[in-house]
Amino acid sequence: MRDVRVVLLICLFGFVLPAIASDRPDGYRTHEYDAPVPDEAPGAITVSDETTYALWRTGRVVIIDVMPDIKKPKGLPKNAKWKGRTRISIPGALWWPDVGFGELSSALETKFKADLDRVTGNNKKAPLLFLCRMSCWMSWNASKRAASYGYETVFWYPSGSTGWEFWDYPTQRLKRDNKP
Repeated sequence: MRDVRVVLLICLFGFVLPAIASDRPDGYRTHEYDAPVPDEAPGAITVSDETTYALWRTGRVVIIDVMPDIKKPKGLPKNAKWKGRTRISIPGALWWPDVGFGELSSALETKFKADLDRVTGNNKKAPLLFLCRMSCWMSWNASKRAASYGYETVFWYPSGSTGWEFWDYPTQRLKRDNKP
């Protein structure tokens, strides 16, 4: 727990991206997900590449990649194989591809809450970090949503996998499932 506190102090006093007022929706972004994002997400701590790397190295942050998957096209022949998207991201991250949309079905929202409770052990203080890729509103939506559920230590990594890979940090191929 001490490592997490040290990283939090680093985040708050040196490596957090500046919080500049930006144009953002009152609710969740529901369209044009691939567009410039604001500098902050409500209820979340915006973190840089270096801070994200430091948080990952502690091994004590639940990292959730919300990059959407590609759905199987309608009309695809029955004998055609469909694999969807391959996702390369931060090692150990969970890939929850649909929770970053602006509108979630009640079933998906219930599942998102339950999955967060499961991976945090029902601890609302457990650190969570959300990412997608650079200029992707999905991680902004997911961060804001997790904070609205009462999670107190929510990190938002707006550079996402784009920033992570730019610095040549380690990567891992993620699987499409919600199981840690």
